[in-house]
Amino acid sequence: TNVLFSILCINYYLSLRKFKHLYALQMRLFILLTGLSAIFGAIAHGVHYQLGCVFFSIVFFFMNTLNIFSIYYCFRAPLTYCYRGEEMSRKYLYVAFVWVAALIIYSILNGNFLVIKLHAGLALLFSLVVHYKAYRENNEVGSRLIVIGITISFGAIIVHSLKFSLHDWFNYKDASHLIMIISLMVIYKGIKQNVLNLDSRKLALA
Repeated sequence: TNVLFSILCINYYLSLRKFKHLYALQMRLFILLTGLSAIFGAIAHGVHYQLGCVFFSIVFFFMNTLNIFSIYYCFRAPLTYCYRGEEMSRKYLYVAFVWVAALIIYSILNGNFLVIKLHAGLALLFSLVVHYKAYRENNEVGSRLIVIGITISFGAIIVHSLKFSLHDWFNYKDASHLIMIISLMVIYKGIKQNVLNLDSRKLALA
């Protein structure tokens, strides 16, 4: 399931490369980094018992670091979308940089995935609020899809945290990854629609 999720992320990243403005760039980096993190997750789960705890800890650190940077872009992209060309206060970026640095240091010292999940949840919540506001104020179909996709993704966090498993061969990790795949498909459709709307507005202004 990690590998399937990664393939989907890379495919969506490549699909969004044709769009040049900042929101599209940040959203596709969010998707790509999440997918790369899932690859390291697949490696960690696949060879943990064969190669031992030291190897697992190193791979787990890289997985967490990629997750942290994906969280940053999950926060950064909706912030860019919120301002839509208006000058943005740099204090938001400074706070975000400090936040990322603190999480990386914490990951080195502790390596607890729960903290990463909590911060991912906060970034997703911020993205949900921004896109929900855009949907309510401008009736944007893309933002509505992103809100639906993010809402679905919270199910993955809940399933993973509660360790809800259907079977030994389909445990809480598999279930949460499946929910993430469904969530990603919906979010991608929403991003694409928003980007197309931004392009059409640019042409109208020109």
